[in-house]
Amino acid sequence: MTVRILLCILILCCAGTGRVQAADYPSVRVAEPYLDLRTGPGRGYPVTQIVERGDWVEVMLRRTDWIKVRTEKGFEGWAHQNAMAQTLDPDGQPTEIPTVGEGDFVHRRWETGFKIGTFAGARTSDAYLGYYFTSNLSIEATLGEAFGSTVDFQFLNLSLTHQPWPQWRYSPYLTLGGGAKTTRYGDTEVQLSDRTDQTVHAGLGIRIYLTRQLMARGEYRNTVILTDQEQNEESDEWTIGLSAFF
Repeated sequence: MTVRILLCILILCCAGTGRVQAADYPSVRVAEPYLDLRTGPGRGYPVTQIVERGDWVEVMLRRTDWIKVRTEKGFEGWAHQNAMAQTLDPDGQPTEIPTVGEGDFVHRRWETGFKIGTFAGARTSDAYLGYYFTSNLSIEATLGEAFGSTVDFQFLNLSLTHQPWPQWRYSPYLTLGGGAKTTRYGDTEVQLSDRTDQTVHAGLGIRIYLTRQLMARGEYRNTVILTDQEQNEESDEWTIGLSAFF
C-alpha cells in the first residue's frame, strides 16, 4: 500500500497539476493533532478547515509544495507537503512525499525560460521552450527581440542542443540550429526598408541547477545571417537567463 501511495504522489509531482481518476486517489490518515487545510496552494490563503487526528484524507493533486486533499466529509483544501509528510498510510507507515531535486533535473522532459543579453551590440531578450528526447538531446524553439540605437531585430529560432554530461550540476551543452530574423530600421538620413533574412547558428552554453525546478543558463552563439549580398553577415550573441523544468 505504501508503494501505491508513493507511486501516485510521484505521478502527481511529475504532472505538476495533473489529475488522476477519483478511484485512484490514495488515502492517508492524520497522525498529528490536526491538519490545516487552506483554500489555495500557498500560505497567503486562509485556513478554512481543520482535519483532526485519526481522520482520513484523499490525496488529489500536487502543486509545488502544496497538496490538494479531500476529507471524508467531501471538503477539499490544500495542505503543505511538510504537514502531509507527517500523515500515515493505510499500513500505519509515514507517508513518503517525494521532493524535486537533482534527479529530476537530469531526467526532465520540458524546459522553459527567458534570457537577456546582447546581439550585434543591441540589447536582446527572448523566451524559449524545449523538449528532451533523451537526457542528452533536446529541441528548442526561441522567440526574441533586440533593440539597438538605429535598428531593431525580431527573431525566431529552432535549435538542437546536446548535453554530454546531464548528471553534472554545472552541465555544458552545444547548440546548432537556424531560423529567421526581421530587421527594422529607425529614422535615419537614408530610409531603409525592413527585411527578413534566414539565419543559422552554432554555440555553446552551460546550465546550472539551482534548486527544486529552477536552473540558471548562460550561452554564447555565433549567428550567420544569410543575405542577398555577396558576403553574409555574422554576429555574436551572449545571453544569461533563468529557466524552469518539469
